[in-house]
Order: sequence, then structure tokens, then C-alpha cells
Amino acid sequence: MCGIIAIAGKKVQSTKDDGVEKMLSCLSLRGPDEKAFTRTSEIILGQTRLSIVDLALGHQPMKDNTHPLSIVFNGEIYGYKDLRIELEKQGHVFSTNSDTEVILKAYVQYGKNCVDHIDGMFAFALWDDESKELFIARDRFGKKPLYYHIDDSSILIASEIKAIQALGVKTEIDRAAIDNYLALMYIPPWKSVYKNIYVLPPAHRGFYKDGIVKIDRYWKLEDKPVPPVSYEEAKSKVKKLLDEAVKKRMVADVEIGSLLSGGVDSTLVTAYAQKYTGKPLKTFSVGYEGYINELPFALTASRKIGTDHHTLQASSDLILELEKVMSYFDEPHADTSNFPQHMVSELAGKHVKVALSGDGADELFMGYGWYWKYWNTKKILRLKNFLFSNPFKEHMKSIQIFSEKERSKLWKNPGAVNGDIIDKNVREMRGNGIKKINLFDLTTYLPGQLLSKVDRTSMMHSLEIRSPFLDYKLAEYAYNLPLEHKTDKKGGKIILKDILGEIMPEEFVHRRKQGFGAPVTAWLRTEKMREYVSEKLGEEALSRNFLSGEAIEELLKSFYGKGDDSLSLRIWTLLCLELWFRSRG
Repeated sequence: MCGIIAIAGKKVQSTKDDGVEKMLSCLSLRGPDEKAFTRTSEIILGQTRLSIVDLALGHQPMKDNTHPLSIVFNGEIYGYKDLRIELEKQGHVFSTNSDTEVILKAYVQYGKNCVDHIDGMFAFALWDDESKELFIARDRFGKKPLYYHIDDSSILIASEIKAIQALGVKTEIDRAAIDNYLALMYIPPWKSVYKNIYVLPPAHRGFYKDGIVKIDRYWKLEDKPVPPVSYEEAKSKVKKLLDEAVKKRMVADVEIGSLLSGGVDSTLVTAYAQKYTGKPLKTFSVGYEGYINELPFALTASRKIGTDHHTLQASSDLILELEKVMSYFDEPHADTSNFPQHMVSELAGKHVKVALSGDGADELFMGYGWYWKYWNTKKILRLKNFLFSNPFKEHMKSIQIFSEKERSKLWKNPGAVNGDIIDKNVREMRGNGIKKINLFDLTTYLPGQLLSKVDRTSMMHSLEIRSPFLDYKLAEYAYNLPLEHKTDKKGGKIILKDILGEIMPEEFVHRRKQGFGAPVTAWLRTEKMREYVSEKLGEEALSRNFLSGEAIEELLKSFYGKGDDSLSLRIWTLLCLELWFRSRG
């Protein structure tokens, strides 16, 4: 795991070594073990390294041993040893045991289609000195970030926006993106919060040459219904694919642990991972002091599986930690689990460099309440939706923190209000039922909200997170399973719960889902947080440069004065936005 930068074009000549050092310094937490860069008259490539595979020889930037290619790479390639064998059969000779060199050789063999052969989480920049082209690519689900700034003569690329800003690029806030944040609590994964900083979207690749960037999508989840398959056959296949996904992610030259919340997903991943280590797997959990949490269930799972378990009780005195998280995020982000994810990553990072997680299971196997909500609404509401609306439209209304009408009232200039929160593939999808909701979760919610949270909070502590459920082969299979194999009118993740039932008792498997979000409403109502919120969102709030102070005051009075708990997420979203504004300096 690493932080990477690349500069191509005329900017190379004017960028001094100390400027490159400033960029790399911004990425030091992503790679605390090494820092290096290389430059020619046409390209600068730099990397900060978290050493995990081939500790002795996997240094970057890396040059190919036979072709004029150089690469900086952030991520992990799973099954890279098998891909290496295939490439060796094609005549390629390797100088290291690293997965980085496998990408170089795959590019030699397959060109831009190398990404079709790469299984893992990645963001990389590869310079071809013969064609004078810079090739960039990002993994299928967008686990690892890649941003770029381009003008008429140069391109600057980095793992984080702050590294681009460190070179003196003046950024202008995109109010339309802020409006998307106010709707979703996060910036959609195909844009950034700045007008002149762009994000390479998940599952995309691109070439830069002569001042022009050309980008295309190389993969997407498609409807390819599996042949008629019984429930038991599907469950057996899922078990096999999950086992293979975990096994691939247990390869490293450092110790691997697991984040164990005690829920279905993390318990399954941990149980499978324990099979592939010769000693008790180190596992990590965080709970909320004074509030209901899943620490007892995590401990139960740990004892059953036989792990070396570590726990942390998060105090409700969260102000300092919350500011720390918001200052690290490049963009406003208000997931209520940012704080606990930061805490558990900090705990794990003290013991291991790599940890597994259960991320992606809820999206692939339909574990959220909104998948079966439609079946449990009153008949009159279902009839109304059938006549005048549809499940997808109603879902999009329900998940927005501030509705379009509320955002129009909140903005000083309502011209920023927009509806660009749905991925193109979702918009073009036929039907408006559960399948469309599911694709929205997989293309927008998962990369924009969850994976960005996991990446930033783990990288704060130089910890690599691996997510077996997001193995693309498992994902493609699960996505195309019949809905009745994944969810019914009472709950989701049917197959996963049945698999876990072979390991854990029924009362453990089928208890009510609690989730990983923090008890935000209760926290906001403490006297200390009330004073803090009032001060941060008061007359001196930077967000009031854009948003109506009167509208903010009205929300605060309704929440604190009238006790309207339904407003807690709106208050939280505004607070996180304000903290992000202040962190920009």
C-alpha cells in the first residue's frame, strides 16, 4: 500500500525537487516505510511505500528490466503469483518477487487491456518512454483513489488532493459537488469537491499525451443471469468463491489481522481467514462507551473462531478525534461510522500492517432494510407508488439528508442545487425496482461513501484494508443470483447467514442488525457537543459563506430547542462540512 504522484508535460521542467518532496510529504501516512521519486525531462514519478510484499526488492518507482516503462502503484494484486506464471510462459523474465513488476509485464503483454487480467485493489500511473504516454488505471470498485489536475500543458496525479495542492495548484470549490454532499453525506465517486481537480472513477483507465486525457470504462457489473441454480448449489458456489477470495488476501510478507465487529460479514471473513494462518489471527473491535454496541458479540465470535482479540471502548468525548478525521479527509464526508472506523484502524494499526474487513457484503447480498422495505409498507402506499412513483424513486427520496426543496432553502444561491447523484449505468438501467436500488448502492454508495471512508481512515494509521467480499468474481456471481437467494420480505443476506450458521449458533446469526454507525443523536445531545455545535455553526461558520445562516439557525433551534431528533443527521452533515472547511486552512 502506498501513496503515489506523477507529473507529465511542461510542468516537469518547472517543478523542483523540493516541490516533489512537498507532494510526497502529504502522502507520508500512506507509505511511512520508504519515500522515493525519479525524474526525466518528461516525467516525474514518486511514491511513499507501506512495505507489504517483497520487502527487499519491491521498491518504487519501478522500471521494467526490458522495456522503457516505469510505474508507481498503490494497492495489492491478488493472485499475482499465478499471473506471473502465465506471463513467464509468454517469455517474460522477472527481476523481483513483487506484484508491481507483474503490472509492468502485464502492460507489455496486453497494453491497456492489462487491467482485465489484474485482480485486486489498485491505482497506478505507468509511463511509456517510447510512446511518451502516461497510462493510469483504478480498480473495479474504487477501493484506492486517484485524482488529477490538468491544464493545457501538463497533468498532475496523486493519491490525495492535498498532494496536488502542495504544488501550488489553486483549487476552486465546486458548489454543485457540495450540494451533492448535502444530499448524500458524500461526494459522488465520479467527481471531486473542486472544479479543477478530477477523479479517475472506479473501473476506469486513461491515457495522457500531448495535453489530452482520454478515459474509458473497462468493467462494470452486468446482468448475466446464472444458469438455473438451486439455493443449495448457489450457497455452495458462494462458499467456494468466498474461500478463494479470503485465501488470496492472506498472502503478504507481513502479519495480517481482521476487523471483527461481531456481525455476519466480518465474522465470516475472520472464520475463513483463520484457516490460512498457523497461529491465532489478531482481530480488532471498537464499541461505544455507555451505548449499546456489538463488542460482546465480537468477543463471542473471537472465542469460537480462536483469534487473538483486541478491543477499544470509544468515549463519547469525540471532539478531538472528529476534527482529526475531518482534517485528513480531502473532501467533506459525513458517514456516521467515520469516527469508529478511524478508531478501530488506529487500534489495528498498532499491531498489524494489513487487516481484512467485511465491506461489500451488504451491497452484494442485499443486507440493508431498504431492500425489503417496499414489501412491508402499507398496501395504500404500495398502490400509490405503483400509480405515481416506483421503489427506486422513493428510495432516492428517503436516503437524501436534505431534499431538493430543503437544499434550495439552505443555499444562499440556490443555483447550486442539482441532481447529479446517480451513476450513468443506473440511470440507463431498465426497471425501477430492487435491482436498480442495488446497482445504485454498488456504483455510488459503496465507492463514494463506504470505500472512501475505509481508505482514508485506514491510511491515517498506515493500515491496509482488504475486502474479500469485493473480489470481482464473487461480486459478478452474487450480483446475478436470483433475488430470492439473497433477500426475502423479512431480511437480507440469506445465503451468508446460512453459511455462518454452520459456524455460529442461530441466536448469534439471526439477531437484529446494529450496523457500525456512531450514536450520533445521543452524542449531539450531550451538553459539551451542544456547545461545540453552536460555536462551529454559529455566526463565524465558514459554511455561512455559501449557506443561509437563517436556515442553519432554524435547524439548530428545532433540534436543540424543540427536541426534533429527526434532524440529527442534518446537523451532523452540516457540522462535518464546517469542520472540513476549517481544516483547509
